[in-house]
Amino acid sequence: MLAATRLGRFFALTALGAAGLHVVVGAQDARPLSAVRDAAWQPDGARIAISLLDQIWTLGPDGSDPRAFAAWPAGTPAPVERDPAWAPDGRRLAFAADLGSGFDLYVAEEGGAPRRLTIAAGDDRHPSWTPDGRLVFAHRVREQWGLMTINVDGSALGVLPPVDVVIDTSADEQYPAVSPDGTRVAYVSSLQDERGGDDVWVRTLEGPTALPEGRDYPAAASQVEDRPWRVTATRGRESHPAWDPAATRLAFAASTDGEGAVWVAAVPSAAALAERRAPRPSADGAPILVSRLRSQPAWSPDGRVLLLADLPAEWPSYNGNPARQPGEPPPLFERGSGFTLRTIPAPLPPDAGAVGVTSAITPDAARWTLAFDRTWQLLRDLYYQAGPSATAWEALRDRLRPKAAAARSGAELERIVDDLVARQPLVRTPISSQDGMVVSGHRLASEAGARVLAQGGNIVDAAIAVSFALGVVEPDASGIGGDGMALLFLNGMREPVVIDYKDQSPIHATLTNAAIFREGRLVNDGPAAANIPGVVAGMDHLHRRYGSGRFSWTQLMAPAIALASDGYELDETLPSTLREGRALLERYPEAARVYLPNGRVPRAGEQFANPDYAATLRAIAAEGADAFYRGSIAKRIAADMEANGGIIGLEDLAQYQVIERSPVSGRYRGLPIFAAPPPVSTGTSLIETLQILDRYGAARGVLLRDAPDYLHHVIEAWKVRDPLRRIADPALWPVEVAPHLDPAHAATLFGRIDPAHAMPFSEDADTAGQGQGERIGRGTTAFAVGDSAGNVIVVTQTLSTWGGNFYVSKGLGFLYNNHLRGYRTVRGAYGQLLPLMRSSSTSAPTLVCEDVNGTLKPRLAVGAAGNAWIGASVYSIILGHVDGGLNAQAAIEAPRLLVARDPADPAGLTPRVQIEDRFPAAVLDDLAGRGHHFQKVGRKGEYRYGYAAVLQFDQATGRIEAGAEPRRSHAAVAVQR
Repeated sequence: MLAATRLGRFFALTALGAAGLHVVVGAQDARPLSAVRDAAWQPDGARIAISLLDQIWTLGPDGSDPRAFAAWPAGTPAPVERDPAWAPDGRRLAFAADLGSGFDLYVAEEGGAPRRLTIAAGDDRHPSWTPDGRLVFAHRVREQWGLMTINVDGSALGVLPPVDVVIDTSADEQYPAVSPDGTRVAYVSSLQDERGGDDVWVRTLEGPTALPEGRDYPAAASQVEDRPWRVTATRGRESHPAWDPAATRLAFAASTDGEGAVWVAAVPSAAALAERRAPRPSADGAPILVSRLRSQPAWSPDGRVLLLADLPAEWPSYNGNPARQPGEPPPLFERGSGFTLRTIPAPLPPDAGAVGVTSAITPDAARWTLAFDRTWQLLRDLYYQAGPSATAWEALRDRLRPKAAAARSGAELERIVDDLVARQPLVRTPISSQDGMVVSGHRLASEAGARVLAQGGNIVDAAIAVSFALGVVEPDASGIGGDGMALLFLNGMREPVVIDYKDQSPIHATLTNAAIFREGRLVNDGPAAANIPGVVAGMDHLHRRYGSGRFSWTQLMAPAIALASDGYELDETLPSTLREGRALLERYPEAARVYLPNGRVPRAGEQFANPDYAATLRAIAAEGADAFYRGSIAKRIAADMEANGGIIGLEDLAQYQVIERSPVSGRYRGLPIFAAPPPVSTGTSLIETLQILDRYGAARGVLLRDAPDYLHHVIEAWKVRDPLRRIADPALWPVEVAPHLDPAHAATLFGRIDPAHAMPFSEDADTAGQGQGERIGRGTTAFAVGDSAGNVIVVTQTLSTWGGNFYVSKGLGFLYNNHLRGYRTVRGAYGQLLPLMRSSSTSAPTLVCEDVNGTLKPRLAVGAAGNAWIGASVYSIILGHVDGGLNAQAAIEAPRLLVARDPADPAGLTPRVQIEDRFPAAVLDDLAGRGHHFQKVGRKGEYRYGYAAVLQFDQATGRIEAGAEPRRSHAAVAVQR
């Protein structure tokens, strides 16, 4: 019994078995085809069904006698066929197909015309048959999945059968698998998962539940009376449960901390479920690991073999990437084991006996064209819907599509698609100004800052307006409950100054305070997770010391107050975070009231207002920053914390102070570079890495995506840099960064690089900020403001995770940070939690300068958000501009990479390079030959991680150009005085 698979944006199925399946396309191509998914056994075991290049085929278990399954009426556009499920009679297949408007369910006999079963808006996926001829399937309406059932043979010919509800809760339910005896259904749900994962559940399956009057498919959440049984409870993500023939065990795919596996676990009988008792312990009751590759399993009818359709590596945790166009890529371009089939005896030691099975399947040539078209269309929907870029994108399709039609293998097609991606037009049109420029994470915030500049304010005035506005329109990333660092350069300065308004641990944040621990660890969410915020104090300091004096504090806060009070139209970004963090928000009634209005996640296109936040900002505007630290707001914060388990008190708030610091500095290709100093470590790491790479003689105009040797050294420079484990709050801990910034030391580190071979990490290598094990990554924002006089400020602000601590004090409207979780808890260790200790983070506001007649002038200002991708993004942008000669927008849109530890290596010494899937296969093949291991994140051609803001200064013309991030909702606004 096997339904279909879905992982993130990829759909694929895996299987375990004794003699592996290895599909080959064309006799001339002896390589495994990375284009297979969705495997299912025929009930008698005679054949299996698969989706090959999104077309369903059947073949013998040994790969013999392949046949395309369905015969669509003439003139039907080539559909995407997925999720084959054999009927109990073994003659028919139910499957999902997309003819261009979303997935619907169909049923057909081999060689016959498919009969449509569903037609509702949304997607219908993963059908699984009951013995009496019903199908249980997953239906998605908007962003939520629920389980439905349909009686396939219960309607007249040509009439769509009625649809009934199986499970309809506030959580996502997917991947249904009906037990062979028809008494239970296994599925995957996010319900009650406090660890932020998706777990396998089982519940009884009785007769259909009638759909409420007037309902199409489920639209509102309701709790199911029949309480389900939770099979797994981990922080990872399970998927694709599959029953053994005896209906006593489930095989399922699992992924934790990026490491995939397939497990087999015992499950309760229907009688045990009905009596709400656990199954009796037995020798085989504990879960059994059967594969260390994440795969969709399907049991053979005799129960001796598992067929595994290997899934691609799971993408990293949510890191602010908005849920935009939900389309999936074709099952190609994977560099690992994904989209291949294996069989393995089960249970056996992990992966024992895996053997490739060959088959001479030759897909129709139209399938290659379809894969090309789907990639092109997805990128068009994401980035190129109108304007000159849309015209250029259509011209590229017309030029390259005939080559795709002539392709004869996946590798040949990928070369053509790589050419398409390499020629992508810029998503955002470069803009420049002779007067001033603002770039931030949201257009409304950038416009607020640009208006201040246009009306005579200076860059600091504008930055204050941007900061407060971002707290309203991007409240999941920053706000008055968070902290930040600003790198400020004013014309005539000898070096920039850093304004440190990082948050602090409260006075009662000690290792002996049980209130801040949960299950032995520092709390991640709720009031006890909050540090003393610094944003209001930081903006106040900037205003008093560096503001123009032309704008009052109240005037600079006015745009944010208006946005919070009047509301604004949402795009995909904030709803994406709220959807990911919904379970956490629902723990705290006030947070749910504010950010889940009417009990649901707000949607793109809707208006969103926060009148409580507006009232809080009005109080701060009227009373000054003291309102937040000593006055009316401070008293409300302290009272709320005391009542609800937080530890921030009035004395914590009253003692907070902003600190001015000197930046860390170095040189790259002769250009002075300045970055954020301790208590953050990213600036020091970045400059050290650049100075290591500076020893490599890069050719002029070299780009990461085109030059394997350059890319190899870029990666290795990151790996050989020093581990910076002794950087913390310099007021409480000794910090020494000078050795790491010494060019002679960088030369020594460069000498460790082997030009021909990738190096493993040393045991103490620097891979800080990877965030393994987090479902929700660190939430941050970056913005920059510059003018024609050469004044510039680049700012990074954060709540720690996207959504911070997911807690809102009654009536105040804003989210707090959850930085308290980031301290070390080993007593006596360097950087252990102490009271009033400034937090560290991956913040990296950076300024590249140049010497103009002995005077320091700005050349490139860079800030970024996105957890571990912050430093990686700033690194790649600087390289693209300085080495590649790219302008600000082109540098920000260049492909990105992140060097990190491979979580599949228990020793933690194997590097894994996460890359946006925009590097040509030929370049990756060269580096794979040197020993590099890559994991693709995102779909082919997609701009995925790291959210940067860039300003480029042209000293010859006096113009400023901005780079706005297409990976999120960033916007640059030019000032015209």
